[in-house]
Amino acid sequence: MAPRLLVIDDRTPTPDQDSGSACTFSYLQILAGAGLDLTFLPSVLGDAGHYSDAIRALGVEVPKPATYPSLEAAVDQLAPKSDLVIIFRAPIAQRVFDRIRHAAPRAKIIFHTVDLHHLRMRRQSELAGDPEMANASDAMRLIELDIVARADATIVVSSFEDVMLRGLVADADIRHIPLLREVPKRVGGWSARLSGLFRRRGPLSSRRDIVFVGGFEHAPNGDGVHWFVSQVWPKVLNAEPGSRLVVAGSNLTADIAALACETITPLGHVRDLGALFSTARMSIAPLRYGAGVKGKIVSSLSYEVPVVATRIAAEGTGLVDGVNVLIGDDPQEMADAVVRLLRDDDLWRRLSKAGYRTFIDVHSHTAGRPKIMKLVEDLLR
Repeated sequence: MAPRLLVIDDRTPTPDQDSGSACTFSYLQILAGAGLDLTFLPSVLGDAGHYSDAIRALGVEVPKPATYPSLEAAVDQLAPKSDLVIIFRAPIAQRVFDRIRHAAPRAKIIFHTVDLHHLRMRRQSELAGDPEMANASDAMRLIELDIVARADATIVVSSFEDVMLRGLVADADIRHIPLLREVPKRVGGWSARLSGLFRRRGPLSSRRDIVFVGGFEHAPNGDGVHWFVSQVWPKVLNAEPGSRLVVAGSNLTADIAALACETITPLGHVRDLGALFSTARMSIAPLRYGAGVKGKIVSSLSYEVPVVATRIAAEGTGLVDGVNVLIGDDPQEMADAVVRLLRDDDLWRRLSKAGYRTFIDVHSHTAGRPKIMKLVEDLLR
């Protein structure tokens, strides 16, 4: 019989809306594709329409809303039938970890951090000078390190966090599995591939948009857009007056929508990233704080669109400034990098090719599948 896995996250994945969901969905795709017997539980039980249907279409069981009265009741019933439980995010792990151990002492538990929440919170508190946030970060740090110490294995997506956790919890089984995404589907077969090849070799005059992608439930995204618009964008427009910034992301807030003007277009949620990136000269990741690996960067590389990022946004990816990404930390550095990429077609082509190769080699399902399956096999042997 195939091993039985229970996967728990804070919500039903909405992979077209946020990076964390796309991460969870990738794991469901890979594990279900390997023939494992999977059940998925969101922390708030309920049917999420076509998002729940998309998970069921993979062959993953998603209990109907009336099956269990609560997440805890579902765990009590399902964990004892499971060989392995994967929990995404610290708050959910804190809620169910001890319950799983009690109900299913023989089951192995994997903790997927998504990002180290306490690291992101600490950086936010330092930027804002917020002592309450600093205290919350300290509390989250204790929670996360305790879960890492007691889990049978912990997954991190960032090489920076891999090194950090190994130094903090010496005996823990830490696995670095980079953020994973599907290779974007290309409509048109060979003609589309040839079109992509021509795009790198031919004129790039149709690519003028500067694109930001990120869900605005995630606080670093709103902060990053406001910083870019106030500090960087005027410098870019001074050098390249015809530029346009396109801001895309779910849960668009009123303050981001209010940035709309002749040179800035807030779009809100965009279901088809392929269409968005088809006219993009570059994407930007102007984040001032955060943790983990940024889905906006990985997605951009997957569509062969170069990225201009801050160091904190590129942290833990292994990307190299001038090779497969451009890095700019202060406003002038970032503006210079954006303008350089607007003007230099040869640089665009080099970054496009190298970035896509990095995506395939590091972040594709093909690259990540062996690492996930080895972890499962190690724990279940």
